[in-house]
Amino acid sequence: MALFKWRKDARSGDPIGEFWSWWTATGAAKVADAIARQQPESTTGLLSDHVSRLPAALDWELGPGLHAQHVLVVTAAGDPTARAVARRWLRSAPPSDEVWEYTDMRRPAPDVTIQFEGMPPVEIGAGLVAIDPDTRAAAIHVSVHHPVFPQLPDELQKRVTFLLLDLVLGEELVETWIGAIDTAVARPADAVPIAELLPAVAAFAADHVAEDGGPSWRLMEGETANGHRLVATAMVPLRSIQLPHLDTHVAVSVPYRAAREDGLPLDETLTDLRAFEDHLTKRLGDSGRLLAHETAAGARTLHYYVDGSTPAAAQLEAAVRGWQDGPVSVEVAPDAGWEGVNHLS
Repeated sequence: MALFKWRKDARSGDPIGEFWSWWTATGAAKVADAIARQQPESTTGLLSDHVSRLPAALDWELGPGLHAQHVLVVTAAGDPTARAVARRWLRSAPPSDEVWEYTDMRRPAPDVTIQFEGMPPVEIGAGLVAIDPDTRAAAIHVSVHHPVFPQLPDELQKRVTFLLLDLVLGEELVETWIGAIDTAVARPADAVPIAELLPAVAAFAADHVAEDGGPSWRLMEGETANGHRLVATAMVPLRSIQLPHLDTHVAVSVPYRAAREDGLPLDETLTDLRAFEDHLTKRLGDSGRLLAHETAAGARTLHYYVDGSTPAAAQLEAAVRGWQDGPVSVEVAPDAGWEGVNHLS
């Protein structure tokens, strides 16, 4: 499986549409033919050139498909600022067929051997991992060890650590459920074979999602900087890899007059707030999602994330007019990594 990284090469027009026009016209057939001739490297330059025209720094690789002969992977490789482009590339892809399927995240490949020029091979099965589940953070912290680490320079140790996790779990599970990652040169006392990580992550994830497999929601309480009681609700897990095309934060602050002594809304006000929230959410469709809200001291802040390539933010700004308890403020900011809701995760 080849892996290549190319820097951004900004062009005019619609780079994603241009990529798929080339691919469906000639690219797919050329690359498939090169693979059939066992000469995939003959089209490396061609494919790299077209991927480089996408409006972000993306990696690409080829491999065997799950339902087709081949898969084309175009991925942000852990860079949250590039994930939206990779997901828009995938959402614009043609339907899969018998020859090609597409994904924007690396899939597990536990049988691969990692090999760097001049370095000893890294057999994935020899890896070890210490697993530390953190229910509060909805994440599993890991310390990764491999017997070859003492023979590798520090930078390569870290690179192999992340490759091992991607190859064992796949990029989506790593980005969604793995928290702190430590490279352990010495074997941790509580280490287990790295093959045990996948079932551990799967079991942990099952405990942190809704019955239908979708995100669950967490209720939290705290205080504002001024000492007012604060109640927050947030999606769990709250990670941008889940909806990477939603790269723009729209914070909608809704005032309310009828409040209890602690500043939280009365029941009838809460009903109105929920109806207003539903009104805004319906306007977005697939172009946005409510990820969290915070309520304190006579105001509820709704944290929406929307697709910045659509008019979704403007739709929200238009939809807030007419709220009976006063002007609603709307703040819009690019935020591919969901930093605006990190304090709630």
